[in-house]
Amino acid sequence: MSDIVSFGEPMVEFNAEAVGGPRAGSIFSTGFGGDSSNFAVAASRLGGRVGYLARVGSDAFGAMLQQLWHDEGVDGSAVIVDETHPTGLYFILRHGAMTEFVYRRAGSAASMLAPEDLPAGWVENAKLLHLTGITQAISRSAQDTVFDAIERARAAGTTITYDPNIRPALWPLHTARAIVRYTIPLCDIVLPNLDEGRLLTGYEEPRAITQELLALGARVVVLKMGGSGAVVATPDEYIPVPTREVIAKDPTGAGDTFDAGFAVATVEGRPMAEAATFAAAAASQVVQGLGAVSPIPRRREADSIFAELRSAG
Repeated sequence: MSDIVSFGEPMVEFNAEAVGGPRAGSIFSTGFGGDSSNFAVAASRLGGRVGYLARVGSDAFGAMLQQLWHDEGVDGSAVIVDETHPTGLYFILRHGAMTEFVYRRAGSAASMLAPEDLPAGWVENAKLLHLTGITQAISRSAQDTVFDAIERARAAGTTITYDPNIRPALWPLHTARAIVRYTIPLCDIVLPNLDEGRLLTGYEEPRAITQELLALGARVVVLKMGGSGAVVATPDEYIPVPTREVIAKDPTGAGDTFDAGFAVATVEGRPMAEAATFAAAAASQVVQGLGAVSPIPRRREADSIFAELRSAG
């Protein structure tokens, strides 16, 4: 049985170094992405017992993703192979210091996710359910699945964590704001980054952002601020969380790893501020590498970085 479960849109990544613009004959390396899948892999590497649900195509890319979850110790027994729709793909092109993302996700298998795909007891028997705004954005049926899972989790007493992960390319900002603000009070712990907090509230300063999100009904807000660390806010506390200074190469997947570290530590019963410090430790390692999955640390490495942060604090 999985203690931590998540579902959503997994994708296969093609990553190319493009000098002076995309060129015919560029060599692409393959990798993996999708916020909910990144979360599942990170939570498993960090010591959690993790289950993941998605729809993947009956194609080589879907098989690659299933192999990834198997190799990473993620329980993918709930994953559905869709014989009709393809696995989503995305491409990363780098132009010097600039990075361009190109997505091929319309009509993907993942976008066909529906409430009836949630296995009986899968949410109810978990200790923590992690949800993301991207899952809500990819289709109406996937959005319905999120709300169905929330109802089941609330009825069972399963802790719900929620990362808004707002992507304006997926849906209009006014729609995203409306859906996310509606979802926040249904969840226990909300994990936006600073830019998302500003989009959702109209405020600039972290304290004002967290107070507004708490006023919507969230029990806990964990505001991720990249190199500035994070803040854990409740109606009674406002706790700055440190991180370490690193040279960041690529932020891809760092927020997902933060979410995963926080989820694992929460399931272990650690206090909120300590859970956020552990999450920041794990995320600080991810930004030093390239890609969403390869730089995610294992538990021993994350524990070592966490110990450094604790001693420095």
